[in-house]
Amino acid sequence: MTIVRVKGFQIFSDRHGRMRCYHRKSRIAIDLNRSPLGSTEFFAECARIAELTRASGPAKPGTLGRLISEYRSSPAFVDLAPRTRSDYQRCLDYLAPIADTALVKFDRALVVRIRDKATARHGRRFGNYVKALLSIVFAWGAERGYVSSNPAEKVKNVRRQKDAPEANRP
Repeated sequence: MTIVRVKGFQIFSDRHGRMRCYHRKSRIAIDLNRSPLGSTEFFAECARIAELTRASGPAKPGTLGRLISEYRSSPAFVDLAPRTRSDYQRCLDYLAPIADTALVKFDRALVVRIRDKATARHGRRFGNYVKALLSIVFAWGAERGYVSSNPAEKVKNVRRQKDAPEANRP
């Protein structure tokens, strides 16, 4: 078996014996079915991901990414319990692809679409948590003048289905 070492990437086999490859900092996975290990496509994909992480410097003013970075450096975030910060970070990582979205584009409908997409992809609880975190970040930003109002303020949670079984009940 050939071991390929690429700076900044982690290559290993999982518990099922399948090879996996991730960029260490961003945790972006490389699909080894499309880009086999050691091929030119693999190295091109590694270079593309490395360039993405290098290009993502400080976020632009007036974007969600800048608001999130300001919130993360504030005492409101730093003083949270470590578990809460890690839970928030999972949601912030989920929101990373839309970090360049201008704050003026956010309204209740966009927050609902983000919540619904997170619900469809990761489940009801995670979707509601993303919505709650957006509300916290926008409320923090509204107090400091980054946004005029909180677009996630009156967005309702996704309700549990009536026929869904109650989880973890004896």
